[in-house]
Amino acid sequence: MRSISAPPKYNHGDNMTMPDVDIIELVPIEQAMKLPVENEIKHVDMEPAQVTLKEEEEEEDSKRNVSNTNTLSSIICVVAGTGILAIAHALSQSGWIGLLYLIASACMSHFTGIILIKCLYAEKCHGGGRLKDYADIGFAAFGKPGQVIGWMFSQAFLFLTPTIYMILASENISDILAQNGFIWLGRKACIWLIATIIGVPFILVRNMKDVSFLSTFASLCTVCLLLVVCVVSMSSDYTEKIHAVHHDIAIPKNIPIAFSTFSFSYCGHVIYPHLEASMITPKRWSKVLLVSTCVISIMYFTMGLVCYLVFGDHVQSPVYKSLPVGSSQNIAMFVITIHVILVIPFYLYVFTTRIESWLKIEKQQENATSKIMRISLRIGQVVVCGIFAMFIPYFSDFMALVGTILSDTLSFVLPSIFWLKLNWYRSHKTDYEAIVCFIVAMVGVFCATFGTIDAAKQLYHDYVR
Repeated sequence: MRSISAPPKYNHGDNMTMPDVDIIELVPIEQAMKLPVENEIKHVDMEPAQVTLKEEEEEEDSKRNVSNTNTLSSIICVVAGTGILAIAHALSQSGWIGLLYLIASACMSHFTGIILIKCLYAEKCHGGGRLKDYADIGFAAFGKPGQVIGWMFSQAFLFLTPTIYMILASENISDILAQNGFIWLGRKACIWLIATIIGVPFILVRNMKDVSFLSTFASLCTVCLLLVVCVVSMSSDYTEKIHAVHHDIAIPKNIPIAFSTFSFSYCGHVIYPHLEASMITPKRWSKVLLVSTCVISIMYFTMGLVCYLVFGDHVQSPVYKSLPVGSSQNIAMFVITIHVILVIPFYLYVFTTRIESWLKIEKQQENATSKIMRISLRIGQVVVCGIFAMFIPYFSDFMALVGTILSDTLSFVLPSIFWLKLNWYRSHKTDYEAIVCFIVAMVGVFCATFGTIDAAKQLYHDYVR
């Protein structure tokens, strides 16, 4: 059957010249009826992929609920807390030239912090979504091997850093209690006391906004520590003895391990993707990171300059051990203990998000079974951290070892290599960024190699002794 078009009507006497009309190709009605159906089927076939990507973008947008101010305080909280304790001791290892390496570490850390976030959006130009962490970036850059390397280094850092914090906090609490007559409560018992304290809020944390709420108080603790140590150090009892303290301009053999300590003091990179993912205005990430890096550098420079000037090569790590035993030292120990207790949930939460996503726990928040799995997983994570902290009682040495192996790799090496690979064939790649990435990666590899050897020797020496 064919469709029929009615002919135009003409009155008698009209000019019979045919008007200009478009010639319409007549098609069978059956075929015409099929065309919309075929187009509709094609549309439906494309719909799932589009809907999935849209749902992922909507899910990402729903998680962006943290202000720039909270992000700033979170960076300071994560980066500056324990790093400020070892800066002066790192200067005693390297000499005054270490201040230059401190500034270099700050610049390198800021640069890699920016390119790391750029790597998260590398798939956007290909129609993909935002990457989530080191493992995703590694997969986009080098496939499965890159994913495994990115996952191993980031997860190891996220697990060992809370362990270091537990060691520090347990030593502080046991020392304070011992000075007040509670000798029976030793370091190992304090570890489980701390595990209980941090375990309760960690189990209840559901998103980055929950943990970022703690960052303001943790940052204030860091500022209090800086004020206490600097005020006591600059008192007349110590300033009169500065001329008798030994200082070095440079100690070349200790530069790799000192530089690794500086890199650990600026290493918040493994947290950065999650902080940026929670920002309401992620386009301001570079500005927020710049402000936080400047604030942290001022704090580090002040602490390092004052304490190394006053105590010289006798300065200890943590730095408050250089203060006289008494109220000032106890206050410093107390505020840094509060800081690490508040910051541990940051690392534990980021560590567990990847595992929970693999187990499909985060997608089934209303399921009773998933809640039990989540609670059990997080309790087990805290317990394992506590067990590790019991058998590694050397805060300074273990911090240096983690700094050399993991911090240099995560802060300098991996972001630079990932960025180079993802941008190597792109026309908008700028030469200076590629050169800087190459230099930063080489410095990171050099310090990680030689610093690891020195840190492992020192840890073994203290453990045997």
